[in-house]
Amino acid sequence: MSLSWGQSEWTMVVVTLTSVHAVPAFLLLLTLVTLLIGCMLRRKRKTEGTYRPSAEEQKQAESQEPEKPGLPLPLPKEERLI
Repeated sequence: MSLSWGQSEWTMVVVTLTSVHAVPAFLLLLTLVTLLIGCMLRRKRKTEGTYRPSAEEQKQAESQEPEKPGLPLPLPKEERLI
């Protein structure tokens, strides 16, 4: 069985297949590298961190609502005549 295609046709097929598979392969590789770096950074942050209790206290103070002046309890509903 003899193939009637010339060298240029086969080259074009190989280049097309390579370019079609190269983009997904590159995206997969990029995704894997990004995940690997993310995992490494997360692990490093767990083992090597700085302890700053004042920063944590400030974060908690900002997230809490300021106390409203006045009565500490809400007023009861107004009583009405039947």
